[in-house]
Amino acid sequence: MNLDECLVGKTMSSPILYSLLISILILHAVSCVQDEINTPPSAFLSVFPYAGDTSTIFTFDASKSSDAEDVKEKLAVRWDWNNDGTWDTGFQSELKTATSFSQTGMNFIRMELSDDGGLTKTLTDSVRIFPIPITGSITDPRDGQVYKTVYLEGNWWMAESLRYGSVIISDSIQKNNDVPEVYAYGNEIQNFIEYGGLYSWYEAMQYDDTEKGQGICLPGWHIPSLNEWKAIAPFTLPYLFLNYYYGPGGPGGLNLKYGGMYTFIWEEPSGFKYEHYFSGQNTWAGFWTSTHREDKFEDFSKQHVAFQRWNQSVNIENVLNGPIPGLFDNMGLYVQGDKIHISGDVIAYLQIYGIPKMARYAQYVRCIKNQ
Repeated sequence: MNLDECLVGKTMSSPILYSLLISILILHAVSCVQDEINTPPSAFLSVFPYAGDTSTIFTFDASKSSDAEDVKEKLAVRWDWNNDGTWDTGFQSELKTATSFSQTGMNFIRMELSDDGGLTKTLTDSVRIFPIPITGSITDPRDGQVYKTVYLEGNWWMAESLRYGSVIISDSIQKNNDVPEVYAYGNEIQNFIEYGGLYSWYEAMQYDDTEKGQGICLPGWHIPSLNEWKAIAPFTLPYLFLNYYYGPGGPGGLNLKYGGMYTFIWEEPSGFKYEHYFSGQNTWAGFWTSTHREDKFEDFSKQHVAFQRWNQSVNIENVLNGPIPGLFDNMGLYVQGDKIHISGDVIAYLQIYGIPKMARYAQYVRCIKNQ
């Protein structure tokens, strides 16, 4: 009798040993089956840049993808460049590729990752394709300053912030005195040259709150409205696209630099105040619109009512500083600006919105050509 026959004979005569043998055999069978299970790969896709024009080469990188059963060299990927349901490439082992796009607008890309066993994982991403910008220049006849310009969505825009007026120190107040006055960030002339001048909304508008008014802009140009900003920077676009495209040195040619701002006053409902300080250089910047509005605020009891005037600006924030809560991924350039308590009970601000009682700034001006 061999050893196997002996073991079977012994276990057959002992229920306990027999049960133990069956359990061992079952565990062995399960282990064998588990060794043969294949799971789908884990897909990862990064895209750069986030936006560009029809001449831009976009890089799509899936090289950080992985698989529990296979080495990375056995993974393959294919691409659908406009997410129309038809694959534009076959599966290829190179997980990083580059391409350009001929159609402007939002472009959605589909990627399918496959492992050696044929299991797949699909991801989608998107890029924004802008028209190739047309550039030019304009000379301000008032002081001879020359500004770069860019043609965007049917309008000529200044591609630099306005540098017009008499530079005054931040301790002084910009007044309605027929003398254009402007601050330089940190009271440094070099900042005035690099980033442009900082104006209160009223000084920028030259004390006329007509939307699309000339304000402090050169003749034939005006302070853009909020809707004119939205035409070139839709608020429905992901923030990263517009930040990259219109930010410093971006391919969109608008070159919105992070020049910071000057705060005249920030007064909280508690009465605490910040006054007269520069902040945010290399972090953010605001650009005035010619749009203002008045808002009514009520608390839940409707016993407390407040009214606020909002002189609106479009702001851009440096994404390299980290995520912007609520804005970083799902919204374009965002609206800020003066928030001036007009009348009513400030408790409405505190309970409902947390908006300051008073906030007034000096920010930058970009002009747009009249049509």
